[in-house]
Amino acid sequence: MKQLEINKQFVTQKKISQGSFGIVFLGIDQKNGNQVAIKVEKPENEHLHSIDKEVEILSRLSNIKGVPQIFYYGWEDSYNVIVMELLQKDLASILKQRKKMCLKSVLQLSIELVQILEEIHKQGVLHRDLKPENVMLDDNNKVYLIDFGISKIYIRKNGILIPFKDRVPFIGTSRYASIAAHKGFELGRKDDLESMLYVMLYCFKGNLPWQNIKHVPDDQRTQKIGEIKENIAVKELFKDLPTEFIKIYEYLKRLTYASEPDYNSIVKLIQQAAQHANIIMDHKYEWDSQLANLDKNMNRYGSLQTEELPLKQFEKFSSNLNNCNNLVAQTPSRFNQLYPPTTKQESQQNSNSIYGSGHQNISIFNSMGIIYQRSLEEISEELQDSIPDELKSHNQIYLQTLPEQLKKPKLFFKTTQFDEDDEQVKEDNLLFEKYRSLSAQQTTIFQNHKK
Repeated sequence: MKQLEINKQFVTQKKISQGSFGIVFLGIDQKNGNQVAIKVEKPENEHLHSIDKEVEILSRLSNIKGVPQIFYYGWEDSYNVIVMELLQKDLASILKQRKKMCLKSVLQLSIELVQILEEIHKQGVLHRDLKPENVMLDDNNKVYLIDFGISKIYIRKNGILIPFKDRVPFIGTSRYASIAAHKGFELGRKDDLESMLYVMLYCFKGNLPWQNIKHVPDDQRTQKIGEIKENIAVKELFKDLPTEFIKIYEYLKRLTYASEPDYNSIVKLIQQAAQHANIIMDHKYEWDSQLANLDKNMNRYGSLQTEELPLKQFEKFSSNLNNCNNLVAQTPSRFNQLYPPTTKQESQQNSNSIYGSGHQNISIFNSMGIIYQRSLEEISEELQDSIPDELKSHNQIYLQTLPEQLKKPKLFFKTTQFDEDDEQVKEDNLLFEKYRSLSAQQTTIFQNHKK
């Protein structure tokens, strides 16, 4: 598709995604330079007026948090388009990288989704297509629901629900659709919540029991998935999840089409699950935490550890330092095997992480377990530069570095006689070159801190 200029303000750039009814492009607002999302209806679907229906629903939901804002809609070069707020991070893309999510993330997402669905339902709208691709997060981890293309207004102008029907065509995504959708029933508010539970279950486990069904014709697959959902034991379905999820699921199955769900009680049950699991709901997610850890550990040498290390751990490292001379008792071939394994301390930190995973410290010299305690004056003098103001409050800084012996390999790696095979260890110039290059990185780190 050629580049479109919409309303002499918005310009399409590249395709982001494509669905059954339209194509979503990354766009630019030429007035302020901000990025936007531009949804273009496929010409072959113009008779369905999906964009017009979505605009009607989004206009009704314009004041609800968790629903993207509309900037413009109309026709441009014979295309029906809608310009919306851009949200670049969706659950599907996160799951492609991570495969699954920890319990904390699932609980936090569940609460926000229940609250958004409650507000949407109050405005008389059913989403009817909850799936990871339609759940987005902004830079502050605020949750949004997108794609109201097959959503429906279920309340008439007089405030009465549209009548219940059966034998209606299946609508939604079969993997996450409610049991009622598979049976051909008119969907209600409970069905959005049931779909939300399937999405959260998928996020936690990375798969669902009805995925990858074999030896079933395509035209029978949707029906077969519905049968599995209806017959599977609830305890088996929510295995490894808090029992509160079972209570919510069984409660939703008892509701009828016209029932109004008790959203507040559902949120309280999720909060109770977090309490029982000793999880703090602080709107932080494991993918953001690990990005921060990655940034912290990016520098392989001279990375500042401003938190105090326990005394016993420091004594352990000091002991390792005193035993550093034992390195000369190893053959040259073994020097090539000095890889940086994860220390016991790091392993414990990773296993105890509230997010269930963490990044290993990737210091080249971590295999020696050497951490020096250096005063600010010593570091400043060695770098010939001042210490940044934000670090002056620390009396001591723990700095991963090399001992003096390795800084001057000529004094340390003298010709050494071995008992077993009389091999000799010569000066380790390679190690010296590594130290020199990493020392330059250390200077750069402090300059960045100063900036």
